[in-house]
Amino acid sequence: MKTLIVSDLHLTERYDEKLSAFLLRLFESCDRVIMNGDFWDGERTYFDRFISSRWQVLFPILKKKKTIYIYGNHDLEKYNDSRMSLFSEEQKNFHIHKEKNYSCHIEHGHLLFRTLDIALHLPRKLLFFLNAIAQPIESFLVNHGSLHNHLIRFSNIIMKKRAKTKRGGMWYVCGHTHYAELDRPNLYANSGFVQHGKASYLIATQEGLSLHTEWYK
Repeated sequence: MKTLIVSDLHLTERYDEKLSAFLLRLFESCDRVIMNGDFWDGERTYFDRFISSRWQVLFPILKKKKTIYIYGNHDLEKYNDSRMSLFSEEQKNFHIHKEKNYSCHIEHGHLLFRTLDIALHLPRKLLFFLNAIAQPIESFLVNHGSLHNHLIRFSNIIMKKRAKTKRGGMWYVCGHTHYAELDRPNLYANSGFVQHGKASYLIATQEGLSLHTEWYK
């Protein structure tokens, strides 16, 4: 059994052919999908626009893979509605994934590492404005060397320390920070993100967790 754990796609109504083709191949290559938050971006668009967009092409394969959907800070439960059933079997705030030799506590991570949108309860219209500024900056950083990793690495250090009391002997698996990491000694894993031409994700099998990173453009 091969389970894909992926997060932080931040899709809007704007369709990307190359990303779509990559995601279809990725989802098809696995037996089960766990979407760990921020599949779509409720701080850049509205659910009705996303659900009606060309991203519908992904919904049948996600439904086929019996996708478990975990809410993130950009796709809060209140931003969604019953149409989530078009692309997921279950929707929840965290999930316990069990393999033969290990278990994982999987959650997006925004409740452990609170970004400004959560900590300050910023108005959604302001979040739209801030994200419009942040997106091109992040795209530039991701596509120009390792500066992006250096800037966001500290967030995983904080997350890892806080996760120790939460995981109860299991792996703590998150997204949210956009910093992909697999730390076996500390039983900590972060799936990173899939945006700006770069994709990182986790694969869970009976043998263990593995982290994968590739470019799709």
